[in-house]
Amino acid sequence: MTTSNNYTVTFDQISRARIHYWSSDWGTEWTPHEISAQSPLDIAVTAGRSSKGYHPFIIIEDGAKAHFLAVTWSGNWRIICTTQLNKIQITISSDCDENRFLTKTVATGGIDSAMREFIADFRNLDPHSRPKLLTEWNSWWPYEDKDIDEQTLLANAACAKKAGIEVAVLDAGWFGSSVKDAHWHNLRGDWDQRNIERFPSGLRNISAAVRNLGIDFGIWLEIEALGEKAELRKTYPNFIARHDGGDLQYVCLGNPDAYMWALKITKDLIEECGASWIKMDFNVDPGPGCNRPDHGHESALGLNAHILKLYALLDTLKADYPDLTIENCSSGGLRWDLEMATHVDLGFASDPDWPEHSLACFWAASLFFPPEKLLGWCDSQWRGEHAHQQFTALDSPDADLEFALSITLLGGFGISARLPDFSASKMELVTQFVGIYKEFFRPRFRNSAVINHLTPQPQRDGKGARTVAFAIETQDYAPILTIYQLDGSSNLASISYMPPDSEATYQIRNLVSDEILFKNNKGILTIENSLKDNSSMILIFEEISG
Repeated sequence: MTTSNNYTVTFDQISRARIHYWSSDWGTEWTPHEISAQSPLDIAVTAGRSSKGYHPFIIIEDGAKAHFLAVTWSGNWRIICTTQLNKIQITISSDCDENRFLTKTVATGGIDSAMREFIADFRNLDPHSRPKLLTEWNSWWPYEDKDIDEQTLLANAACAKKAGIEVAVLDAGWFGSSVKDAHWHNLRGDWDQRNIERFPSGLRNISAAVRNLGIDFGIWLEIEALGEKAELRKTYPNFIARHDGGDLQYVCLGNPDAYMWALKITKDLIEECGASWIKMDFNVDPGPGCNRPDHGHESALGLNAHILKLYALLDTLKADYPDLTIENCSSGGLRWDLEMATHVDLGFASDPDWPEHSLACFWAASLFFPPEKLLGWCDSQWRGEHAHQQFTALDSPDADLEFALSITLLGGFGISARLPDFSASKMELVTQFVGIYKEFFRPRFRNSAVINHLTPQPQRDGKGARTVAFAIETQDYAPILTIYQLDGSSNLASISYMPPDSEATYQIRNLVSDEILFKNNKGILTIENSLKDNSSMILIFEEISG
């Protein structure tokens, strides 16, 4: 770590204070931990990706007082908390040349009050306007690279268009050697090559064909990564990031020539495709970063130079293509922090996305990120193996797909499924939920919505809250209440909720069934939970008088 800062937070009753933090790895993002503030805390990331090991956030609270801390840096960092009497000494260090972090303390109102002020402060720092939040279909999980080709892409894009989805994103599989069984991971870096075995018409013509269907085109790119068999290794050996001579398997953007190459490749791809969406992925742990002496950066600041140039590349794309949606992905959510969030439109939560995991990730991430920055899919149709990713919409009851889609309403809406194989009833469900998202959820997320967490965080493996409820609140719209019942509990918790305008009278309607549940409700709403396992209730408050 090259920079460090210290400060102190005081709690009058330190014995009551707790520290909350979250560990993270592939498929285990946002795993919660809680300790007494009187115990020492020492968490760090050394993998070179800000969320690989731990998420760069902590909360210290005693119920009424709450302190939020975020390390706003996409590389390595460390947080140390030590207590003496009623004071907590906090030390933040990172491998950034200028330490970056964001804090917020409130004396009353606890975590909820601090969260609202913290997110408001972040929105004031974010130079971007609210993202478009296009509804997205992505090719990855049901096809990966081996089974995707232009006929498959166009068939799915046509189905997506009929369902009201607005962008079809072609993930890995379009680049590299022109053979059917070429593996994307080994060929990363050869972005100037096109796999014409899978896409004989070429990306320009295929993207035009997608747009002719009436749906936007998006594309995946891992511009930083360098595959083992990539020809780029031989063409530009001076681009390779190395540490003490070892190959780090990425292109060091701290090298000015590599940066200019990366910018040109990315812009050429966007223009070739007429892309309205680009998914910027990174599946590499850069560790301490490059320390080559011939790249123009200091030995100890190689990762710093790389990340700052990555930020510059993303900012240039936003400036040159202001209507472009930039998605951040890094093996799911392993490089997702508030600084990265200021350079992109939204970030992908996690590769695995079964219901309790998706809800756990959204619950914790929405404490720190505005919901419009959070992209999630749910229960994608995997072709690989994962202990919990067992859902297959084609073989499951419609109710299972409905539950998955109800979770996808939270944040950005995406789906990764074989849409041409869906039954008519399943396509009707997709169409219904896309419509619900576009009419009711998206306007609220684009209007500075905050998430009111009405229940504790759910957790994987049947732990944590099994009834999960959020209220989506914003100044210009009446709230929406979402309630999810996970399996694994015989105790169906009831939900009580007070709308921000306690004097207003609301009609409360189920958005899915269109049933009016309460004709005149004023003040606290109490829902007696009768939901079945793996089902949900989506309620909209429609103001009658106020």
